[in-house]
Amino acid sequence: MSENESRMERKKKTNKQQTKAQNFVWKRFLYAVLIIGILMLIVGTGAILWIIKDAPKFDETLLKAPLSSTLYASDETTIIAEIGKEKREDVDVEEIPDVLKNAVIATEDARFYKHHGIDVKRTLVAIFKIITSGSFEGGGGSTITQQLVKNSFLTIEQTPTRKIQEWYLALQLERRFSKEQILEMYFNKNLYGGDVYGVAKAAERFFGLGPDELDQLTLEQAALLAGIPQSPNRYIPTEEENLENAEKRRNMVLHYMNRHGYLSKSEMTKAQSTPIEETLNIQMPKTNQYQAFVNTVIKEVQEKTDANIFEDGLEIYTTIDPEIQQITEEVLSTNDEISFPENDNMQSAVVITDTQTGAIKAIGGGRNYQNGGYNYATMMKRQPGSTIKPILDYGPAIDQLKWSTGHLLKDEEYQYENGTPIRNANRKYAGNRTIRDHLVWSRNIPALKAFQAAGVDEATNFARSLGFPITDEQKVNEANAIGGIDAASPIVMAGAYAAFGNGGYYIAPHTVTKIVYPDGIEKNIAPEKKKVMEDYTAFLITDMLRTAVDSGTGTQANIPRLDLAGKTGTTNFDKQTETKYGLPSNAVKDAWFVGYTPQYTGAVWTGYGKTTSADDYLNSTSENFSKLIFKAILSKAATSTETFKQPKSVAKSGNEYYVVGGEKPQAPKPDGPTNVTAQYDAASDRILLSWAYTSNNRQDLTFDVSYTVDGGDTIKLTSANELQAVLQSPEKGKEYTFTIVAVSGDTKSNAASTSITVEEKAEGPNSPSNVQAIYDNGSNSIVISWNPGNADIKDVQYIVTYTVNGTTQTLTTTTELQAILSSPQPLQTYEFTVTASNQTGKSEPISTSITVDEMDNSDGVGSGIDSQ
Repeated sequence: MSENESRMERKKKTNKQQTKAQNFVWKRFLYAVLIIGILMLIVGTGAILWIIKDAPKFDETLLKAPLSSTLYASDETTIIAEIGKEKREDVDVEEIPDVLKNAVIATEDARFYKHHGIDVKRTLVAIFKIITSGSFEGGGGSTITQQLVKNSFLTIEQTPTRKIQEWYLALQLERRFSKEQILEMYFNKNLYGGDVYGVAKAAERFFGLGPDELDQLTLEQAALLAGIPQSPNRYIPTEEENLENAEKRRNMVLHYMNRHGYLSKSEMTKAQSTPIEETLNIQMPKTNQYQAFVNTVIKEVQEKTDANIFEDGLEIYTTIDPEIQQITEEVLSTNDEISFPENDNMQSAVVITDTQTGAIKAIGGGRNYQNGGYNYATMMKRQPGSTIKPILDYGPAIDQLKWSTGHLLKDEEYQYENGTPIRNANRKYAGNRTIRDHLVWSRNIPALKAFQAAGVDEATNFARSLGFPITDEQKVNEANAIGGIDAASPIVMAGAYAAFGNGGYYIAPHTVTKIVYPDGIEKNIAPEKKKVMEDYTAFLITDMLRTAVDSGTGTQANIPRLDLAGKTGTTNFDKQTETKYGLPSNAVKDAWFVGYTPQYTGAVWTGYGKTTSADDYLNSTSENFSKLIFKAILSKAATSTETFKQPKSVAKSGNEYYVVGGEKPQAPKPDGPTNVTAQYDAASDRILLSWAYTSNNRQDLTFDVSYTVDGGDTIKLTSANELQAVLQSPEKGKEYTFTIVAVSGDTKSNAASTSITVEEKAEGPNSPSNVQAIYDNGSNSIVISWNPGNADIKDVQYIVTYTVNGTTQTLTTTTELQAILSSPQPLQTYEFTVTASNQTGKSEPISTSITVDEMDNSDGVGSGIDSQ
């Protein structure tokens, strides 16, 4: 055997040993993986079985028989309503048209007839989404069967445990019922928003079709019904604000129907182009007691939970005070307290909250509010007018800059940053005043200045923290500072103002405190308390708003026995609307009053939902209804006479409050004089000085008048109460500068001044002398010459005229001492007149004459004799 062969055999042997060792390692690894996999399968199966063990009992009655929910008043005993107890309009699956079935299956569960309760493909995709997004709510993938199980048996929790129980129950449901039976239960159990549950009730409410008329559903209507259950409160078409979203959702359903072969593309396009309004025939339900409040409860529960308030048998503990609610409804729906006009289009809405907790005690959704109707108290977005000023202007400025209530701002001619003029409602200016005075009398220009001082970002964030909704697109509009933003409703305004009465803590207005589920699980859904401003800000705003109801724009809402703070607000129509309907220029669109005591906060709006005629506006009487409604309700509802407490962070100086460590109040600086004029009267040899003063407040006001001569030392002329002064015998040729200052106590205004120079009397020129006229035969011209009357007078001109044959003409105006008339006519007598002139005046004219001979006479000379 060769040496090479031996090496090859050894190499093969070594490789064989290494391969054997590697195979042994892989076998051990695979065995370990298999054992771990079996253990995990056992553990997983055990966990699943453990979870399934705790799943709710499969109670078939829950699939069809809903449980009504009970609403309790704030005393947790009085029942104010039962929701879902009315008879259901169930329909058989045979009565449900194919177009509706197809729409639902295409949208919710395209493989409904192929799976056994769980769509494995969709479930795996959903699990992947959960893993990648980190959110269990991001999965989706529920089949129609799973949705029915979830709505019938399970709680609202979004957990893996509940999902496993959902799968388990879905499999059971599929084993016990046919696909058609499951569809029937699904259609009869679905929530379509508000109090609309079951497809029969939805078709009746939205389209006016009875249970036996479902076969009349159009493609567009069926697609709308199929799309609503995904988010009932967002897509329910009884609310105008939902129509755009509802139409988009309907069109998406039509898209799914086309994708899954239920529609052709042309059918889809035609249906998508149909306006949703053309498919609706809304039927309003009968109104029950406390309906505006109850409807708000329903919406709040649906927004904050996944519970079905109409079927889940909930115990809902609300915040309503039935007595205050009754008072509110009586004030809005009768003429016992307010003499409403016969125009039923005029509306008013109210929200009363507990100042300390944010709990809503009463809601007035509108005058003669109807169930399912538009709730003006919670749904509308109108301009708040001047009620925004504590929220967006003075509140942020005080919170950041520690202004006192005596902080001075000048009300004057002013512009927005883009150059657009801003005006007060009365088109007048008040000058330098405290922010208390400006807020009490609701002036626009100082409010804008406060907004600008705080800064748009800080002011907007402050308002948002009070629950006032301002989008990033809206916040750039400086007119927000005076209420030019469509974002206010009584519920929003009540929440914002309550924070001022609650020491700077905001609690979102709410109608529900807690919910108890049939399985005993209790869920607290009351909002948390949030500190949104300093306590000094809350108190200073409150004290200024006390003055507003004591002696300012809100006096008609004042209730003397209560410590009440409040603010009025009005808005006007745009010029286009005024012109279209022939409205007067002083027509009011919205009128607000928002007020609060330590016990209750109330926000009241009055106006017209839509302006459709020349009668749809608030006049000088009806614009006060909001104040009167507030007073009528609070005077009966309020039981506490508690007062607002001054915090330690606030001190007082005179009648004004200030922040400890911040600026202290100053006496208002008087307005300065305007239109200062100075005129010299030569007859009396004196300068007459006068000025104007625009402010009406001249009590205890004097005017210090001083002057300088040619910029020298200042000399006091007088201290006057009148708007004029006199300086006798001024020096001629000197410049006098007068300065006038308004004085109130120790405070002086800005100075106003004017200047005048009394000129010395100028000397006019004397008449010229030795005026001569000489005829020069050689040049055939007459040379006129003269001597000046007084040589020291400057800027003198001489006007030379001549008369011949009764006609007078100007020969020249010159500064020289001679003039020439060329080519005179022979045998004619020429009379020349010379007058000296300057800026002061003219001299007496001096004349001479000459006759031109026919014969040659080089020495021809005129008489040369002066005559006048």
